[in-house]
Amino acid sequence: MLTDTPWAGLEHGRIDSRRVSASGKWNFFWTLFPGPDPALVMQVSELPQVGPELPKLRNLDVGLQSTQGSPVLYLRLRDRTQVGLFQTLCMDIIAASDGANDELEALRRVIQRTYRWHHLLEGGKLEALSEEAQKGLIGELQILDMLLDKMKPSDAIGAWTGPLGAPKDFELSANCIEVKARRGGSQPFVAISNEYQLADVLGSDVWLAVLSVEKAEAHKGLTLRDWVDALRARIVAQQPSALFDLERKLDALGYDATHDYSRWSWSIGPTRYHSVTSSFPRIAAPVISGVSQVKYSLSLEACESFAVDTETVLKRIFEEPWVG
Repeated sequence: MLTDTPWAGLEHGRIDSRRVSASGKWNFFWTLFPGPDPALVMQVSELPQVGPELPKLRNLDVGLQSTQGSPVLYLRLRDRTQVGLFQTLCMDIIAASDGANDELEALRRVIQRTYRWHHLLEGGKLEALSEEAQKGLIGELQILDMLLDKMKPSDAIGAWTGPLGAPKDFELSANCIEVKARRGGSQPFVAISNEYQLADVLGSDVWLAVLSVEKAEAHKGLTLRDWVDALRARIVAQQPSALFDLERKLDALGYDATHDYSRWSWSIGPTRYHSVTSSFPRIAAPVISGVSQVKYSLSLEACESFAVDTETVLKRIFEEPWVG
């Protein structure tokens, strides 16, 4: 089954490897694990001080370990019927690392690209994000940037749970924030995707943050890539190790810096916060048995009596004792 693949000729029954390219910039190896399971291994001189969280893919193990004193990142295929797709994935990952200036950046690019494949294999698309998706991501990045004013990047990015499927966009120890981005001139409604977005969370305040994200002329706004790059630069300056987690979450949302986002520039207006209390207008979990994934439009006019000034919200969030 491995004939005519890079793993052909490697010895079964033990870990056997062959360097991908003698002239390659980084130390990649085609490797055969006992099984025999084909793998791609990247050997590095050292691992990041804070180990990055790695993607979990069906039939594919991704891990970091030390082998004979040398740290490695490995991707191991468990289902050999998918060896053709796995080879394509490996070649794409190797190519993604080529532009890195140092080994740590190369490792980050490999992990980032692996998350991109995770997104694709879970049903994601190769195309650039739609206008609506760009607006939504920019809104969430704005809240993340706000958290970075008072929190370590690792804590702020760790609180950004929406990209990994959590019910709320941000989940802190005693505060949850659901973010909605909209055009200022659009209908005065926001779309709620399911009954859990505005549901109560035991021991936490729940806030609905509504931002105005508008199309702008090129010289008056920033592209999505501009917004992302500015946030990346801030994180690199404050805590470079946190960049792994940021990349993981951007990839989970389908953001790819190689896509062309130059067609749209965006400007952001002020954030309007609302306290989601028991009397807030919502359809919240639990709903009647047998009903789920409830989508509805929420009138912002009906939310107005629940509006809270920004200073009050920030005081509640940043008074949390664990924030450092």
